[in-house]
Amino acid sequence: SAAETATNSSAALLRALRELRRVDGILQGCSAFWANMDGTVQKLAQMKDVTERLVGYASSSHRLRERFEQRLGEYGAFWASLERLCRQYGLDHQAAASKMQDFVREVSDVADLLDTAQSARQGAVAARSDRRRHTVGGHSGGYGVEV
Repeated sequence: SAAETATNSSAALLRALRELRRVDGILQGCSAFWANMDGTVQKLAQMKDVTERLVGYASSSHRLRERFEQRLGEYGAFWASLERLCRQYGLDHQAAASKMQDFVREVSDVADLLDTAQSARQGAVAARSDRRRHTVGGHSGGYGVEV
């Protein structure tokens, strides 16, 4: 029925709206990640500069050599942290993208189903109408419509 189709269509649209809001949240998270990444890259560049300067002085003093080793350790730890962050981002993005693809496919399938049901209903109505036109002329005696 038309009411059932409208109800199904409304439900699908509401679910699509909820999912789009969820996608918006995911994209905002991605945006925040990349905005934060800019600061991270700048910090890495600063650390690199300090480390390069320390390398030049490290051979001249034991104290400077210790300081260099400390900074090098911090630099390595920062890169390791960045690697973990990027790996997690990749995993989260992959999972979110997969869910979005599944949802888009599901909405598309529902839309196809609704379109098919509507077309079938219209075809059935047209077939009944054609049968009535043919039946009225052939069986009831003088009220026929010529085909």
